[in-house]
Amino acid sequence: MRVIVVGAGRTGKRVAEHLSKNHDVVVVDQDEEAIAEVSHLDVLTVVGDATLPETLEEADVGKADYLIATTEDDTTNIVVCALGKTLGSPFTVARVRRLDYIRLWGRGREALGVNLMVSAVPLVAKSIANVIEFPQLRQLRNLYDGIYVGDAIEVPEGLWHTEVGGRKIIVATMEELKRAYRPRKPRNVLILGGSEVAVMLAEMLIRKGCDVKIVERNRERAEEVSSLLEDATVIVGNPFSRSLWRDEELDEAEVSVSAFDEDERTLMGAMVSREWGIERTFAVVHDGDLIAMFERAGIVAVSPEVATADRIVFATRGEKALGLVASIPGVRVLAVEVDEKLASRTPDELPGTLGPVLRDGEVILPTASFHLQKGDVITLIVEEEMAGELEL
Repeated sequence: MRVIVVGAGRTGKRVAEHLSKNHDVVVVDQDEEAIAEVSHLDVLTVVGDATLPETLEEADVGKADYLIATTEDDTTNIVVCALGKTLGSPFTVARVRRLDYIRLWGRGREALGVNLMVSAVPLVAKSIANVIEFPQLRQLRNLYDGIYVGDAIEVPEGLWHTEVGGRKIIVATMEELKRAYRPRKPRNVLILGGSEVAVMLAEMLIRKGCDVKIVERNRERAEEVSSLLEDATVIVGNPFSRSLWRDEELDEAEVSVSAFDEDERTLMGAMVSREWGIERTFAVVHDGDLIAMFERAGIVAVSPEVATADRIVFATRGEKALGLVASIPGVRVLAVEVDEKLASRTPDELPGTLGPVLRDGEVILPTASFHLQKGDVITLIVEEEMAGELEL
């Protein structure tokens, strides 16, 4: 399979790194320094402006199976996809930041020459909203058809789990999770920063019945956020100010989410929250390489970069791959439909660890002698390094 990745930034680099293990990948960027950052990967590179026909032709777009546009500019990514459809017939993927484009694309799908449009905003907001009622979990993501994957701090007796890369990975239905953990909905949630992620997360939490306060330093942006969120309390002020925390009683929050555009401010916001006694603190971290640093400080980190890249990689997996949880550092969990090639195999004949199996609507916990059947949906837990080489 031939894949063209336009944009050699953090997201594009992550996508190229995963896909180059199994496929022919070409990375295009007009910045020579950015291209140099991917030179160690097993990829071809093209220096040039991908919104120009000659650049995509140099990348041999006519033979490409996928054209993935991951630059920092939404318009550029959409134009690249439209141009790719004119010059060839690749499956096109555009990374976008603005939700307006997602909404427009969603009206008719494949609009603007884009087969798949990916935005980190709903991915990140939903991942935090899912887990916010489960203090014993760092993350909780829907894998497939009511099957959830969690990164657990504690695992109650009787709940299926495995350890991969030092992480306790649970796979269960929501009913099982509720019985095991007895979720507690936080009454008060504090969000530092008025980003798009913050707004969407606030909407989700308000629907859950939470009282939400948002602190935004820029008055114009604060007013915009306030107009979007009638049921949230939006405070204009310095989120690092002791007097603001004291006067607005921000420390009454049970959960804090730090969601600035700069990771340095996000880290500071999370640390300030913990200093004021809010132990359950989330952070929206753009640079995925910083997640481990946040976690060492006791902060649950969620990365838009990682969420976007892994959603794009999942789109290239083919029809047998039905779901992916890739936000847990060092771990990948896939939902895979069993075909003739996998049928009759036992757990020790599969890569990684076989988790619960969905067969005819029933969840089965496989034993060592368990044999797969065609049509089963399996959960497969592998280390991140193996995921790029995994053949399905």
